[in-house]
Amino acid sequence: MTDTAKILIFAEGADTLAELLTAGRALGGAAGGRVTAVAIGPNAAALAQDCLTRGADEAMVMQTADAAPPGAEEFALALREAVQVKDPDTILIGATRMGNDVVARLAQALEVPCASNCMTLRRVQDGDLEIERRVFGGRFTATQLLSGRPQVASVPPSRFPKAEPVQEVRGSIRELAVTLPPPRVRIQATSPRVRSAVDVTKAEVIVAAGRGVKKVEDLALLDALAGALGGVLAGSRPLTGDVDWLPTDRRVGLSGQTVKPNLYIACGISGQIEHIVGMKGARTVVTINNDPKAPIHAETDYSVIGDLYEVVPAFLQALERAKRA
Repeated sequence: MTDTAKILIFAEGADTLAELLTAGRALGGAAGGRVTAVAIGPNAAALAQDCLTRGADEAMVMQTADAAPPGAEEFALALREAVQVKDPDTILIGATRMGNDVVARLAQALEVPCASNCMTLRRVQDGDLEIERRVFGGRFTATQLLSGRPQVASVPPSRFPKAEPVQEVRGSIRELAVTLPPPRVRIQATSPRVRSAVDVTKAEVIVAAGRGVKKVEDLALLDALAGALGGVLAGSRPLTGDVDWLPTDRRVGLSGQTVKPNLYIACGISGQIEHIVGMKGARTVVTINNDPKAPIHAETDYSVIGDLYEVVPAFLQALERAKRA
């Protein structure tokens, strides 16, 4: 890899593309690596224009004849053509549900290894790519080295900030004709999930509920604490899957959302690694749990050993006194 490394980024959504643009820029560093964003599908033109306004050196537009969004197989085939045209050194793909499928298919087609869900990316000697990723359910962090080219890696959403718009657009759009075979998998019908009115990934304060909550009606107590702090209510997997007391988009953990609030209050959560992975990026973590041996205490800044049904009301009373002071 030279000092002017060519970096190709792809995601099916504008927000994740903007985050990958930040990652690509950081990977290029002061050496001035060029970042090309690939936009595929019916909304490719809009995605490409957004990337240019955020500083991409080039945006490659690959329109598809079908009005429906492509599937993983079609995205991978189109990306392979883009790779042949640009001959990149590094390929970054958003680790969304679709992206995780696409990155594996692309790496197999190119006959190169790939690293999934990379938390950090760094160019090292001889142009190799050093990455850090969580393994064994997030319990450990592994440092790995990708050599050769192209290097293929996926990056989780919300890991990097979105690239900000630039004052002057310097990049250009390049259209690439692509003919994709009819998809072998067709969606016959969809049923949207019940979604909440808030986005926990953007919250500055999160109060998270776990198995320690005895009844669904008791969530009102934790919701009151979240409201008093200007935050939102979230939950662990049991409350957002096993009993469905909260919508699945409020689930924090490996199978849900990754959050990075300023304050995270875990109420009645034992601290299984599935949950810890999702909240590990929080700046300050407070735990309320009556079990002093709960694993969550090892991951927190402040531990309150006690019954949440006693501690949370006390917190609310203290907040009320602070407001009156």
